[in-house]
Amino acid sequence: MANAYVSAHTVSAYINRPAKELFDFLTTASNWTRWHPATVSVSGSAIDHPAVEGEIIVEKVKHGPLRDTFSWEVMECQAPQRWVIRAKSDRHGQKVKIVYMLTPEDGGTCWEREMRFYFPKWLAAVDRLFISKVLRKNSETAARQLKELLEY
Repeated sequence: MANAYVSAHTVSAYINRPAKELFDFLTTASNWTRWHPATVSVSGSAIDHPAVEGEIIVEKVKHGPLRDTFSWEVMECQAPQRWVIRAKSDRHGQKVKIVYMLTPEDGGTCWEREMRFYFPKWLAAVDRLFISKVLRKNSETAARQLKELLEY
């Protein structure tokens, strides 16, 4: 990825749930459509349980007018503190890495989600003008919706 342009987005939220409960919810892909606005659907054998290292999840997404499919591989699973997945776009070829970090705090959990997109350098201007704004908005909406779903 040496010739790539990297676009990174981090969101965090305090969720009033124990770390293990939150971790299991976040890493069970069948829940993604319930809280992430970009997730259209998920499929595969690893969607009905907390996905562990080596398992694959296929996600269809919509970011604004852009639609794509990602085949996510779980690269690291340290329940209930850290979960790392990576994928390559089926349509556009960009690579993505997402890291979840969970820290117990005041009876609940502080959750942080870092997403890194690796684009060809020629797409850097398009990212700055459009893509990163849509991704950031979706990430912020996802964090808010996750909190609302699990706390109310």
